[in-house]
Formats: sequence, C-alpha cells, structure tokens
Amino acid sequence: MYEIDTSGFFAYIGTIFRFVGGGLSLDPAAFQSAFNDSATFSGIFIWIVLIAGLSLMLGQSVVLFANRVKPARFAVSIFMGALKFLLDVLVYAVVVWGMANVLGAKPWGFIEVARAIALAASPYWLGIFILVPFLGLIWERLIKIYVFLALVVATQTIFGLSFLQAMSGSALVWAISFVVTTAFGRIFTPLTDRLTRLVAGDLEFSSTRQIYEMFARHDQIV
Repeated sequence: MYEIDTSGFFAYIGTIFRFVGGGLSLDPAAFQSAFNDSATFSGIFIWIVLIAGLSLMLGQSVVLFANRVKPARFAVSIFMGALKFLLDVLVYAVVVWGMANVLGAKPWGFIEVARAIALAASPYWLGIFILVPFLGLIWERLIKIYVFLALVVATQTIFGLSFLQAMSGSALVWAISFVVTTAFGRIFTPLTDRLTRLVAGDLEFSSTRQIYEMFARHDQIV
C-alpha cells in the first residue's frame, strides 16, 4: 500500500498522497514503509515536508496580509518560511538519530530515520486552516498536538519502543530540538531580521496571536 512508485508523474503524486494519508491517520505501516524505503528519499519525503511548510506559512500569512506585504514579497516570504520549516524538521531528525545511536543497542541510519520523521510532519498539511478567524490559534495548538502524536507513533514504530517510552523520548527530543533551534535562532537573529526586512519589509504586526487578539477586540488593523 505504501510502496514508492516513481514510474510516472501521477504515480509519484499518488504516492505522496498515500504516505500523507498514512501519516495523518497515524498508521504505523506508513512510518515503517518510510523507514524501510530502499530507494533513498526519491524526493517524496522532501516534498511532504515542503508542502507542510507551505501550508503552515499560508496559515500564518495573516501577518503578511495585515502588514500589506506586496505580492512578490509575499510569495518569497512564504517560500522562505517553508525552507526554514524544512530545516527545523531536519534538526529534529538529527536529534532523534543522534539519541537513537547514543542510547540504542545498534547503529541507525540517518536517512532512514529522517524519512520517518519527515512523514510525521504530515499534519502540518492542515496548517492553512490557521487562517480561519478566531479558531486559528486553537487550530494551531491542535496541529502541534497532532504532530507530536505522529512523532510518537514514528519513534514507537521504527525503534520498537512502548507507547510510554516513545512519548517520553519524543518529549525529550522535542525539548532538545527547541533549545537547539532557539540557540541558533539567537545567534543568527541579526541576519534573519535583516533578511526579513529585505524580503517582507518592516512588519508592524509580527505574529498571528497579535493579529487575532486585535480581531477579538474589534480593533482596526488595516
């Protein structure tokens, strides 16, 4: 059911959607197939993460709308956000792989682990619904819980852990990844701030939370 089929364009697209469906349904077989795929990435899991990042960025694009970002800059900002999301998933995969090799009884291949972790990002395909007024922030939190559960299933499946072991391990990896990305973020803050101003201009509003709080107070935004 989850075999990689790259024989044609539509077969390739169909394979992506089958894996995403498996990720969304938290099907262990999908994560096991992603881990066992012998044809390297075939690009499929990179596309899954990029599309997840694009959907998430579109869901948070109310910030760009509120700041009246021009269409060209809007598109570039969305694409750059998706690339950053890809890097965040890569960091998480590196942390999972590192801990598995330090604590595990046998060596684990990075590419195999990364494929399974990439599939766990599937719930972010629903990130575009963060745009829904008033419900956006709640939806964003629900998606994060959804992704965490997908990560639990992924680690439980590929490493043969119990549910409690996978949950505690995923929580630890999540915390470590947060520290790592935050540390790197602070180091490169001057560069990222400059890049943000270059791409999107000076932003008066900086977060979806700020925008939705203004909606809730019926304040004038634009």
